Amino acid sequence: MFHFNTFYRALFLGLLSAGCGLVSAETVEEDTDFQQIRVGVFAHNQGLIASKVESGTDLNVELTLPSIETLWDAEPSAGLMLNNQGHTSFVYGGLSWEIGLLRETDDKGLFVMPFLGVAVHNGEKEPKPDRRGLGCRVLFREAIEIGWRFSQDWAVSVQTDHLSHGGLCSDRNQGLDNSGIRFHWWL
Repeated sequence: MFHFNTFYRALFLGLLSAGCGLVSAETVEEDTDFQQIRVGVFAHNQGLIASKVESGTDLNVELTLPSIETLWDAEPSAGLMLNNQGHTSFVYGGLSWEIGLLRETDDKGLFVMPFLGVAVHNGEKEPKPDRRGLGCRVLFREAIEIGWRFSQDWAVSVQTDHLSHGGLCSDRNQGLDNSGIRFHWWL
């Protein structure tokens, strides 16, 4: 029997541990705390190429680690997207880059944030009448976010993400899109 909570807790901690491995030993010694928490609400399977086969609302929580200077200040992060109707939920990990646009100061103004990483989901591999067929358990996750940073401590943004295996593990590749709003708090 699939134990949803145990699976996701273990996977979430594993992704965070893997993210810690991306940070240099010097950074870990200096600062091992999380740098930011991001929380949001998303429309499930609503996005650029969604088919609306699945529905509901997704709750999102993401934690970031200190940025990695050698990777253009990439922020390692891990998160959870939990669907409220029992459709596809997933955990993910990867890197994001905050790019300031039209900034008033370094910590105030417009930003864009691309994300590249992987996700592990509890959805279906083969399609069903009310479920997406995602082809394999581990998928690529790409996201783009645009937001406004109000201060050094918080920001608000909108994000759209896409999960897919890109044809690497199966002929079945329906993918999954989610779009929503997120709040960012620097710790």
